[in-house]
Amino acid sequence: MSKSHEEHVQEMKNIMEREGGKEVTWDEAEEAFANLGRYANLIYEFALEDRRRKNKLREFPKGYILESRGYSCAICGNSTQENENWYDQYGIKCSICQKAINRKEILPSIAKNRDNRYSEYDMESDFNVNKKKLKEWIEAGIIKPRTVMDGSRVHCHIFLIKDNKDFLPQRKMVKSYMVKEDRNGETWYHSEPWYRFVDPFEHLKGYRIMEHMRVVSPEEMAEREAEEKKRLENRYARREAKKRVKMKRKKKS
Repeated sequence: MSKSHEEHVQEMKNIMEREGGKEVTWDEAEEAFANLGRYANLIYEFALEDRRRKNKLREFPKGYILESRGYSCAICGNSTQENENWYDQYGIKCSICQKAINRKEILPSIAKNRDNRYSEYDMESDFNVNKKKLKEWIEAGIIKPRTVMDGSRVHCHIFLIKDNKDFLPQRKMVKSYMVKEDRNGETWYHSEPWYRFVDPFEHLKGYRIMEHMRVVSPEEMAEREAEEKKRLENRYARREAKKRVKMKRKKKS
């Protein structure tokens, strides 16, 4: 026999209390169970969409343009616009990156495996190397990029580990960690960068990137985190403002 709603909520309550080490109200457990259900539905929808894409790929084995928008390019990471994306056996790419593949400037397999490369975003998030410093490294020949061009403009740089073997470490060495913390009696999870758990110079000893790195003071790190927090808050505020505008337009129509 299948479990009742109350039995599922009670099971969720037991798990939350066991994991969190504190009492959880019925309402909290019920909300968590509902969120889990919504997440499961979302995963199911993603799975259906993925199956539809792959079925259509049998009809168009070389690939095709996805009809809608809101996707992310598997190479540059940018959002794709309607009719400006391409889907094939290697995943979703923006039209600019796909053209670079067609010109054989980069391999399509780059889109399939993120563990064999670093993006510009990865260099900043994993090593705190901003775009200005990264540009200096490229111009000085310190790091070797694969460059995707959009006409005469640089669209993005990709840094393959095989091109920079003695410089860049394997991605698994710089993976972030999930950290649990208590905020006013509530359990929150967030990611922390790898260098907060090890001595970075010892951990990446032998990789030349460490010759160009420096230890950031706690004050500077706090300033950077404050700037990042402000940036995320501003982005969230802009997103919410766009939602409100859309809602108003819908009501008027």
